[in-house]
Amino acid sequence: MSEKAHAASGITGAAPTNAAPASESEQTYRQLFQAIDTGFCVIEVIFDAAGRPIDYVFRDANPAFEGQTGLADAIGKRIRVLAPGHEEFWFETYGRIVRTGLPERFEHQADALGRWYSVYAFRIGRPEQHRLAVLFDDIKGRRSAEEALRHSEERQVFLLKLSDTIRFRTDPMTIQQAAARLLGEHLDVSRAFYFAVRRDADGYVHVVERDYFSRPDLPSMVGEYPQKAYGENFFSALARGEAAVMADIRVAPGVTEDALRLYSAARVRAWISMPLIKRGNFTAGLVLVHDQPRYWTSAEVGLVKDVAERTWAAVEQARAEAALRATEERFRQFAEASSGALWIRDADTLSMEYASQAITGIYGVEPEILLGDVKRWAAVIVPDDRDVALEHLEQARRGEAAVHEFRIQRPSDRAFRWVRNTNFPLFDESRRVQRIGGIAEDVTDAKLAVEHQGVLLAELQHRVRNIMAIIRSITSRTGERAESVQDYATLMAGRLLALARVQALLTRAANAGVGITALVHDEVNVQAQCEGQFALEGPEISLSPKAAEILTLAVHELSTNALKYGALSVRSGKITVRWSTFDKRGGTWLSFDWTEEGRLLGQSTLNAPRRRGFGTELIEGRIPYELGGRGQLDIRPEGATCHLEFPLKAGGSVLETGAPQRATVFGGALDMTGEPDLSGRRVLVVEDDYYLAADVARALKGAGAEVMGPCATEAAVLIELNECGADAAVLDINLGPGPSFGLATTLKEQHTPFMFLTGYDLKAIPEEFADIERLEKPVQLRHIIGVIADLIRAEEVSCNRRQC
Repeated sequence: MSEKAHAASGITGAAPTNAAPASESEQTYRQLFQAIDTGFCVIEVIFDAAGRPIDYVFRDANPAFEGQTGLADAIGKRIRVLAPGHEEFWFETYGRIVRTGLPERFEHQADALGRWYSVYAFRIGRPEQHRLAVLFDDIKGRRSAEEALRHSEERQVFLLKLSDTIRFRTDPMTIQQAAARLLGEHLDVSRAFYFAVRRDADGYVHVVERDYFSRPDLPSMVGEYPQKAYGENFFSALARGEAAVMADIRVAPGVTEDALRLYSAARVRAWISMPLIKRGNFTAGLVLVHDQPRYWTSAEVGLVKDVAERTWAAVEQARAEAALRATEERFRQFAEASSGALWIRDADTLSMEYASQAITGIYGVEPEILLGDVKRWAAVIVPDDRDVALEHLEQARRGEAAVHEFRIQRPSDRAFRWVRNTNFPLFDESRRVQRIGGIAEDVTDAKLAVEHQGVLLAELQHRVRNIMAIIRSITSRTGERAESVQDYATLMAGRLLALARVQALLTRAANAGVGITALVHDEVNVQAQCEGQFALEGPEISLSPKAAEILTLAVHELSTNALKYGALSVRSGKITVRWSTFDKRGGTWLSFDWTEEGRLLGQSTLNAPRRRGFGTELIEGRIPYELGGRGQLDIRPEGATCHLEFPLKAGGSVLETGAPQRATVFGGALDMTGEPDLSGRRVLVVEDDYYLAADVARALKGAGAEVMGPCATEAAVLIELNECGADAAVLDINLGPGPSFGLATTLKEQHTPFMFLTGYDLKAIPEEFADIERLEKPVQLRHIIGVIADLIRAEEVSCNRRQC
């Protein structure tokens, strides 16, 4: 540019219009300026009387001038004529250069020409000529690009700020509030707010629920605004999903006086309204309002659109997250309230991802213990049921629902429980099984109840058959000895009632003894004419159900006989019943005496041939047979007497109603009931198979042992042994790379008895360990308990011999 300026000076510096022809060098420079695409002109600055630059005239220009300015035939013309709106900046700058003589380089906008220029201007000729040479380039393209870049950067900075502001907000209203405030402040508008859309018979109605952003001096915008009242044509674009932009409503065509009054009352002049279209419907919008005319740029409209879209997305996400939180909260409440345990697994790995708190009551462990690897859950299942339970998980992974039952042993109390699992697949949007859900229920009590019901039914059938047998026997014997049908009916009724009364006594005393006082009183009182006809003497004694059954029938027969022939047949008669206990044959026996008085029997009655009746057979036959005692009945002139004695021992009656004892859950391979007691013994378990190690450990704990480990490596075993010694050990030969007997040697040197649990046959065992007990896999866990108990006993004997 400086070389061009020097050339320009040479061309124009002493070249008056009537000068002689230019020199050869001047011609050369003129040709240069004619050829360059940089604009070049010579201007003469015009000052007013006060010395202020007010205009300038073009005196010379190169061919590029017109292309750089858009001015044609400019030579000899003033700029204010060619571009009336030319900025004062240009006059002030050129006037200053003329006066000072100092060249200036600058960039500035020429709005009247629609250009941006990079300018180098310097004075030429004599100072009083007020002339300048100007070299200039139109840089509007570059400046527009820079301006666009600047706006883009500012836009990105603003959008980042917007994202940071709303990112962690979870309430849709606060998201809209923050976005409206940021946008309103950024674009320096008087209001920014959101509105919902309602459609009625007259068209769309904009509903503003709050003033999101507003200058304090402006009236509130909260309310309803029918599009029809405010000029429906101004908002028709919104329903099509396009922005509605207004620069100044007061000069807009088609606006009614009524609408103008409404806008004036709300102090609204200009706006940008951006719609939200959901599923093809106009549902909401974002509005920026200004109380002065405003010519909105496309960049501003684009920014409002971006903010609207981002805000809608954030609001939708917040609503979705709120709905998800509400769903999760409902699920949590449901899971916590449910007696069944809810759980979810990953279908690919079967890892448990979620388990509700109810899992604790069923499995006896906190839910976190079962999360993760499926082995954690499977290890709690008894070995007998484990494979089937895992197969049902596979069934759900194949997309099939499954209901199955299995037994577990709870780590908390080592109790065996029955669990019913309902497994079902959870599909993703492509119908692929993504997760497996399930409900676990403890059905132990229900299963035992069903089993117990079966036992009760069998017991009921047994007892009914026995009672029917008794009734049949009573019926038969009564029929053999009855003197008439009426006598038969009376005897049968009395004996059946006696059975009913003893059954009632046994029911009231279920699972307990029957008091002898109540038993005798009830039977005698039925036949006696008044309370004074009998006296009962003796301590309160609890009789077994069997003794109560037979003694009730015996007292009934004695009372019935006394009513017909003896003391109870007259009001003066009296019965005395005494009982006591005594020792005999190392046990406690009952002595029972029945004595009648008050009625003398006639000689004919005494001499009549005696038949062995039902009562006599009961007293002298059944009591010795079923109670292991003695019974004697005598008929004397002063009345009948009876003496009974039998041991007071336990005995069941067919008339009892006490239920059989409930069954318990059989724990399968882990149930060590009846196996040797290993309480207080420390047993080391060395096994690299997870399930087998866990099963062996649980079986040992079931037998009362304290388990060391289980250990899957030799290093882990050495750590355990360094901390405390073991009383015995279960040792796997192969812990990974192949058979190893290093641990066996260590245990043997420490005099710790051990057994091999291995899949190898005897040939793989070195000679020095040939006498070590060896169980081949698969093995019954009970066998391990037995072998360990034998090893500990043998070591104790050996230790005594070594005087350990």
